[in-house]
Amino acid sequence: MMPDVTSILAVHISDGVLSPPYLVAGFVLAALLIVPAIWRVHEDEIPRIGLLTTAIFVASLIHVRFGITSVHLLLNGLVGIVLGTRSALAVVVGLGLQALLLGHGGFTSLGVNAVVMTVPAIAARGVFAVTAGRTRPPRPRRAFWAGLVSGTFAVLLTAALNAAVLVVAGVEDFRVVAALVLAAHLPIAAIEGVIVGFTASYLARVKPELLFPVPAIETPEQADYRDSPRPGDSPDDVTSCRSPTSS
Repeated sequence: MMPDVTSILAVHISDGVLSPPYLVAGFVLAALLIVPAIWRVHEDEIPRIGLLTTAIFVASLIHVRFGITSVHLLLNGLVGIVLGTRSALAVVVGLGLQALLLGHGGFTSLGVNAVVMTVPAIAARGVFAVTAGRTRPPRPRRAFWAGLVSGTFAVLLTAALNAAVLVVAGVEDFRVVAALVLAAHLPIAAIEGVIVGFTASYLARVKPELLFPVPAIETPEQADYRDSPRPGDSPDDVTSCRSPTSS
């Protein structure tokens, strides 16, 4: 019996949609992502992991209507920007809570869904690093555009991976549904890109170390470079990015 199409259009694939061998492969790949994620987790990282786990869960409650179904925000781009390789921890717990409490996705498909969400999250971190600059916390204005690009990229890659899984591993011919998945998430990509952009800009002002941690031992040259104004920076941007110890 073919599963309900409204559940397939979401990026969290439900139970009964994929063939068993691919479900097993999903758990194996998810485990490979989780192992480095839990390796040497510092105590001060736990609150941010918990906060972003909550963000993933709450995002599933914000729906955008699309034809016969609705799609919701993902926020895995934001998760990836802040957590990097730790993203798997927030994604797995968040998806597990969605399946348990809201009926989104499934338990047998949890491994596949975790991979589909985590890989774009980690990739978004790389996109953000390249777009915003690797050597210092980005200015708020630059952080906005880097967040916009990274957030949009994460949603598009998530939808593409989800569609590919449906085509390759589905128990039915889901090629039409896969195309609908991609189309349904185009507006989500635009909306989420803006949300992640504004969030990244705000973090660059008030908590820049969440975007790019400042080295524990910072040379005077690194501090001068981090605090120096850049072409196009407004006075507010420069002030917001100075170290509290800068003179």
